[in-house]
Amino acid sequence: MARPKDSGRVNLHDIFRHVQAQMQARLASGELLEHPTACGAATERHWLDLFAEYLPERYRASPAFIVDSNGRRSRQIDIAIYDRFYSPLLFPLPSGLHIPAESVYAVFEVKQALNFRLLRDAGRKAASVRRLRRTSVPVISAGQARPPLTPPPILAGILALRADWYRPFQSQLRKALAPLKPAEFLDIGCALEVASFEALPSRRGPQLSFSQPGEALIFFMLRLLDRLRALGTAPAPDLAAYARSLRSR
Repeated sequence: MARPKDSGRVNLHDIFRHVQAQMQARLASGELLEHPTACGAATERHWLDLFAEYLPERYRASPAFIVDSNGRRSRQIDIAIYDRFYSPLLFPLPSGLHIPAESVYAVFEVKQALNFRLLRDAGRKAASVRRLRRTSVPVISAGQARPPLTPPPILAGILALRADWYRPFQSQLRKALAPLKPAEFLDIGCALEVASFEALPSRRGPQLSFSQPGEALIFFMLRLLDRLRALGTAPAPDLAAYARSLRSR
């Protein structure tokens, strides 16, 4: 392989397109070679590997259930992005990782293909997380007490290789998102072979932006990173609230 010219510049667009091509190849090959159940697990693994490589160190991504201090639990989440500093993993149960609701930044449903039914189900899974109680306590930062943070909104989205509808992707996606309730709102998503989208809520319905052809992964990752940055730091959970479930006093 020829060495790149030392011109002092890199082509970021070409780098992202290369990563996207690799992701598409992995997902497509898994679909051909794996049993449907194993294929779904392999698809999740590829997205988890991507997040592990590109998300800043302050975040972790895992399949999980989300729980609150009242003992309520979400539906099973394919990929949860959560805080790695204030998130005590108190619940590594055999049924799956259980993460305090306070620590969650985003949740994603992972499928091979988008369709109306799966988008609705992704919204319902997001709602099962957003309805949980989230506490917040003061923390010490740089030697100073910092007041409790207001828990930021939890992002939700869907990840896939393709869409069951191909054209027109944009109008079909608008129809699929329109019936979702506020708690079911999907903020961002990616169908690698077609396009990515970002949605902002408004009184007139979701305001959508779409990637250009061939730039689905670039668009998705950059928009996700920017949305995560805008959320700031997750609140520190009130562990005493979780401890109230104990008989010890």
